[in-house]
Amino acid sequence: MVLGINPNQWNQLLTQADAGELSLDPEVGRDLDRVCDDHLDRLEEVYELVDRVKRIDGFGSFNSSQALANKFSQTASGGDRALDTVIRQHIDAVQTAKEVVAKAIANFVAQDGALATDLSATGEPA
Repeated sequence: MVLGINPNQWNQLLTQADAGELSLDPEVGRDLDRVCDDHLDRLEEVYELVDRVKRIDGFGSFNSSQALANKFSQTASGGDRALDTVIRQHIDAVQTAKEVVAKAIANFVAQDGALATDLSATGEPA
């Protein structure tokens, strides 16, 4: 888990959804999907802004100034805890969440259809 994002939790939910263990009402799911899309749009905007801070300078010409500039630059990009890496992990987690929502909706629709078929087969009015 890096900085509050545990992709394993979303992957476990995706596995459960793939196995038919999760279902979600389509109306609720559509709202969740929209929230995910909005969040992805914002994360992509932030990710693009990281390019502006990948190279930090203006600290002067001393060796310590260069070391400080390098340290700040690595905070923005290039390491496992760098801003670009963390934002990408968030993007990946939200994309997985969208997959979970889509599969859970599909499960709900399939279950609803199967129940309707079962009820129709009994000859009783629904």
